[in-house]
Amino acid sequence: MAYEILKSIVEAEAQAAEKKQKAAEEVQKQKADAQAKADAMLEETEIAGRKAVESAVEEAVEDSVTTIQGIRREAEEACQEIRKQAAGKREEAIQAIIGKVVGTYGSN
Repeated sequence: MAYEILKSIVEAEAQAAEKKQKAAEEVQKQKADAQAKADAMLEETEIAGRKAVESAVEEAVEDSVTTIQGIRREAEEACQEIRKQAAGKREEAIQAIIGKVVGTYGSN
């Protein structure tokens, strides 16, 4: 009888050790799974972040191109206006110079 009691105690201890080992293995597996999920989430977040930055940069470039085109258009219009004014005053300047030259030298 004592033998059977000792035998059941040893078997219970063996079962407890086996359960403890299986529990430790399960914990390690869950830990590895959790780490893998965390790594995957981190990678997804980094990819999403890079895409967001690229999108923001593209949008900023598009906005600046539009702004630059507007500035160029305004500058071209201003240059055209200056050319028109200069062309209109060129004839006046020529007549003034001719008048000075003829007036100074032509009255002799």
